[in-house]
Order: sequence, then C-alpha cells, then structure tokens
Amino acid sequence: MSRVIARSRFTSMISAGELPVGSFVMSTDAAATAVLASCGYDFVVIDREHGPNDIQSTLGHIRTAEANAIVPIVRVLENNPTQIQATLDVGAHGIIVPKVGSVAEAQAALKASRYQPGGRGMCPAVEGARWTGSDGWGAHRDGSNDNVIVIPLIETKAGVDNLEEIAAIDGIDFFFFGLADLSQDIGIDMYADADQLIAIWDQAVEVVHAHGGYIGAPLGYGFQGGDFGSVESDWNLLKSAASQGILAARAAGRRQPVNAG
Repeated sequence: MSRVIARSRFTSMISAGELPVGSFVMSTDAAATAVLASCGYDFVVIDREHGPNDIQSTLGHIRTAEANAIVPIVRVLENNPTQIQATLDVGAHGIIVPKVGSVAEAQAALKASRYQPGGRGMCPAVEGARWTGSDGWGAHRDGSNDNVIVIPLIETKAGVDNLEEIAAIDGIDFFFFGLADLSQDIGIDMYADADQLIAIWDQAVEVVHAHGGYIGAPLGYGFQGGDFGSVESDWNLLKSAASQGILAARAAGRRQPVNAG
C-alpha cells in the first residue's frame, strides 16, 4: 500500500468542513518542518523555487513531515518532467508547479507525475516507492497515481484566462492562487490594488468549484471561499515572532535615565 496520503488527507478534511493549513518552508533545516508539525500545521510546502532547498534537504523535510504525520508538498523549480520525477522519487506527496498558463502545460505536469505510458519513470529502488519489490510495486503504483496531487500555481494572466479549460482536465483538481506574481504579471500593486486581486480570486473559486476542484491561497489577504491555505513561510513566521519578542523585551526592560546631577 502506498504511504502517499495527500489527496485522501486533503479531501477528507475538506469534506468534514475543516481547512487544511500549511506553511511554506524556505529553510534547508528539517527542524523547521518538525516545528510546524508540532504547532498543528497540516502540511508544508517545501520551496525549491524561491528557497535554497536542494533535493537532499527536500528529502530531509519529507522524512520529517512523514515522521510527524503531516503532508509534504514540494514547489518545484519549473514545469520539468525530470524535476517532477526526481521530486516524487524522494517521496513528495504532491507538487506545486509554477506559472501554469495553459492546458498543455497542466497536462504535461500531470503526465510527469503518473506511472503511465510516456509518464513518470518506473523505479522501485527509490525512497518514494519505499524500495518495494515486485510483489509490492502494483500497490505502490496505484496508490501513488491515486494520491499524488499536482497543483498548478495560478500566478499569470494566462493561467487566469485559461483556468476554465485547465480545471476541466481529469486529474487536475487542486489549484493554488499566487497573488504576488499574478499582481506583477498583470501590472497592478498587490496591496494598493487588492480589490482587483480579490475579484479575480472570487472568479477563480467559482470556476474551480464548478468543475468539482479545490483551490487554496495565502491566508489573511481577504480571500474567502478557499478550500485550503498557507500561513506565511517559516522565515516570515520566525521574523514576526522575533520582532514581537524584541519589542516586548525592550519595553519590559526600559529603565528611567539616571540623573547624574
């Protein structure tokens, strides 16, 4: 039986009215994933696009996530079948694919994630397959194909314009809304023009839900109706807590000036 649980975990939580909440992990130290798990996060997105994680540190995060019973998702560098295969071979339960803007790009990512003719290469001797023998390969293959989730990152004008067609693809049913790159791609300010982003988000939710899919976004930006979401990144969370801590410490330790007169 496959140990990949992304789809079953997400869909069971969403069906029960729960919101899967995760955080992006930029640090190469797997302790960051362990800390997030201890705080009750449901998943991590190990960031290889903007973070310094390589395949070895990604493997460490995946092992730590599994040991702490949370879902390891990896944001890959690009929509590249070799990178997708390597990421899944080290055990990722799902991938976030940057800048998916067309049906062809979404289909290519999906194909690279599936054991099928012309798709993901078959290799039992990898972490993702748990070094299974011939007796266990069929169960791993089927379990992986059923549970690995491919999440297009909707962060370009093309992705928004073609979302209806992308959401209709059988097997592509999870999406993530990339507000920062999207605002840049359509030439608006992420903060000053937040109302425009919210309007695009509302339409995206309607489209994805009409096709029976799920859509997530960074939490705290006024987006409503999403199915899962992320809270900052590990480094942003650390910076926020550290900033609050030093301000509180300065205030508590402030002393009256000494009168030298």
